Amino acid sequence: MSAGTKIFVACAVAWTLSGCGSAFNYEDFTHADSYKTEKEFSADSRKCEADKDKHSYKIQGREFGFQGEHTGYLGCMQVQGWNRIAG
Repeated sequence: MSAGTKIFVACAVAWTLSGCGSAFNYEDFTHADSYKTEKEFSADSRKCEADKDKHSYKIQGREFGFQGEHTGYLGCMQVQGWNRIAG
């Protein structure tokens, strides 16, 4: 593999990995139990990121009024007690 090819592959891998995080942060949400911490948010967020394509979360997300590519994730977060702050 040439040096130019190695650099291209390294850049492609770095670019791909940089886009793999959640689109939402702790500051984007409130919780019904106001004492929930950022650590608990992260755990729920990871679970919802993994489960976002489940049909039930997509349906619940629509019932909560969410639309678009994050419907399943936001539906899951709402079920976990997290409410997205408008904005």
